[in-house]
Amino acid sequence: MPSVELPKASISFDGILYALALLVAIAGVVVAVVKGWEAWKKISVRDRVANLEDRMEKVEARLVLGDQRFQSQSDDLGQVLISVHAIVQHMISGNDKDKLQATDKELIAYMAKRKTEVQQQ
Repeated sequence: MPSVELPKASISFDGILYALALLVAIAGVVVAVVKGWEAWKKISVRDRVANLEDRMEKVEARLVLGDQRFQSQSDDLGQVLISVHAIVQHMISGNDKDKLQATDKELIAYMAKRKTEVQQQ
């Protein structure tokens, strides 16, 4: 009976290294995917909500500071209007010297108060 020869399979050292490198690369990809999945799971909704709450508190603090500044500017404008009104009244009548002196004292007191407020900030 005739014999059939099968081709000889030869495994070279380079082939083994290539196969091992391929296995290591596949294992590395699997590890990276698993680690990424674990990291994604750690970022929970609670962390996101806590982060948003912190940001909201900072924004609210800035709004309060802005409101305080607005109120201060509004007070300053009110004092300016009182002073201008007294000057206009004096210019119209020419004889309201007492009101001008009272307004002058009030304006000086207000400016001194504002200066101490600004220095405290």
